[in-house]
Amino acid sequence: MHTARALSRWPDPTPERLRCTMLSSTPELPFSGSHRTAVGTHHDCAPVLDLTTDHAGLVLLGKYAQHLGLIQRLQSVPLAQRTRTHAPQTKLIQFFVGILAGLDYLQDFNLAPHPLVTDQAVRAAWQQESFAHYSGVSRTLAAADEATLAAVQAVLQALSHPLLEREVLALVRKGRPLVIDVDLTGRLVSPTSTTYPDADFGWMDDAVAKGYQAAITTLSGGPSGRLVLSSQRYPGRTKSAECFRAAVRQLEQVLGLYPRRRPALVRQRLAELAPQLQQRQAAVEAAQQRLAHLRRTAERVQAELVKLSGAEAGRETMALSAADPTDLPARVGSLRHSRLQQQAERLVVQLQAAAEWCAKQETHVRVLEEQQQQLTTWVAELERDNAELVMPVRMLLRVDAGFSTGENLAWLIEAGYGVVTKAHSGHTTTRFRRKVRLDAVWSVVGGNADAVRLPAQQLNDCPYAVEVLLVRYRVPAGERWTALLYYDETPPPGRLDLWFHLYNGRQIMEAGIKEQKSVFTMRRPLVRSRFGLQLQEQFSVFAANFVRWAAQWVREQAVQQATLRFQQALTETKTLVRVVGQTRARLIQSGGGSALVFDAEGPFAGTVLVFAGQIAYQEVLPLFRSGGYMLCEVT
Repeated sequence: MHTARALSRWPDPTPERLRCTMLSSTPELPFSGSHRTAVGTHHDCAPVLDLTTDHAGLVLLGKYAQHLGLIQRLQSVPLAQRTRTHAPQTKLIQFFVGILAGLDYLQDFNLAPHPLVTDQAVRAAWQQESFAHYSGVSRTLAAADEATLAAVQAVLQALSHPLLEREVLALVRKGRPLVIDVDLTGRLVSPTSTTYPDADFGWMDDAVAKGYQAAITTLSGGPSGRLVLSSQRYPGRTKSAECFRAAVRQLEQVLGLYPRRRPALVRQRLAELAPQLQQRQAAVEAAQQRLAHLRRTAERVQAELVKLSGAEAGRETMALSAADPTDLPARVGSLRHSRLQQQAERLVVQLQAAAEWCAKQETHVRVLEEQQQQLTTWVAELERDNAELVMPVRMLLRVDAGFSTGENLAWLIEAGYGVVTKAHSGHTTTRFRRKVRLDAVWSVVGGNADAVRLPAQQLNDCPYAVEVLLVRYRVPAGERWTALLYYDETPPPGRLDLWFHLYNGRQIMEAGIKEQKSVFTMRRPLVRSRFGLQLQEQFSVFAANFVRWAAQWVREQAVQQATLRFQQALTETKTLVRVVGQTRARLIQSGGGSALVFDAEGPFAGTVLVFAGQIAYQEVLPLFRSGGYMLCEVT
């Protein structure tokens, strides 16, 4: 008896519903050593494509791209380049395939040990007749412009949105907040290079380096695990706090939702600002009055000096020899002139000081008026957002200390977010240490860390009091301290170790950044053009999510039979890209569907995937190994 394996469920076949095609093969069945196509027909049977690939993972991802409609959407992206052998959109799709393959250089398309440009199965899975030479891909990326980038972003966001909604709904149904991490990471280039646009020196990856900064936001905790929401690229000199609000706005745009705003807090700030503004305005009025008084006094003194100077000039016309040194009016006039001169000199100093004081008070008023105008605009925006809010969700942002300036914390709190962060300044931590009682009870929260909770504390540069967890680390060099900050309507975890691990859960964000660099080709730029670099950033962000969604889709829709090792690989993005992506398999495709059969000599032997249609693959008896195998299509 032979072994039959059905690759998908079908109705009971009848002679009218079942058509079989016998495909010839080499004695090395089920795989030959080279890519080949075997087409067989039987009466009205559709042609069958039989291809061997060294990149099974890319075939899998190509089938998922077809399922999502990604390929068709990318083919409509505008690109200002003429079509010769390959359309520019074809090379854009090829570029994305290269990112999914984790290529270190564009030339690997042609020069790798198993080059992608010669893999017919990968091309078939991605619905491409052929792949271009890597130099053509580079020229296409150099021809990309702002319209190309905007169109690609629109395509990727349109495809991501329903899948992100699924993640959000899964969390909301469980009553859990959306935990979002925000961080800044470096995209390094050669320190001596001058051909990367806008690259600059800055503090990146714990060192001074040349390159770019990328503000990354991720969502974690849903069915897909960690998902990247957005990535925005800046010159290397950019500081964390400067790009934080743009990153939050971008993640809201990607998710299509935001938390309920807190305009009442802003109105309270406006109410507190009003008397300060009145006080400053009164100070300005008093300073202006004093300045006006000093100016009038100075004018009077100058007028008297001019008058006395005229009188003295008249006396000087008389003969000097006839002048009487005992002449009392002359001596009185001279003394008065001297005093007025001294008073005029003092008035110059007083006028300058009064003008500076008046200007200082006017500056304070302008700052307060600008702040009042900003808060008025801000509260109107928050109220408008609340009026348009359809589904409020609780969103908890975990942010690094570099982002947690007082101004940023106030903005986040007013925008409705819960915040888990670390004190921005070491001076703040030092100030909190002074408030710890000598009899305070410390709780162990980690292997070398213990902590104590302080009452709500007011930060110097933030108008809102925050919860504080003071953490003490014991390291070989001594003790190190840090302060964790928390703000939300829902209080922080009662157990201090849970609060501690809530913040340190940001390590999942760091793992995502490492994944981007080690798996999806973000450790080095593949191109040097301005928009090509941006396209690489956007494709890399989407690739991290795309692979996870593809793995879910395969588990739910395509797996007919799979080994435990393959099932484990579907849960590990790096394994899926680096191992499954470099594994040999056979793609069997007909008009009714397609199947991927993994190499019997490979790490996932025994795994069979069906991507579409209803196909049966039947292994033949050893006696007939050199004769072929059976592919049956249900119609």
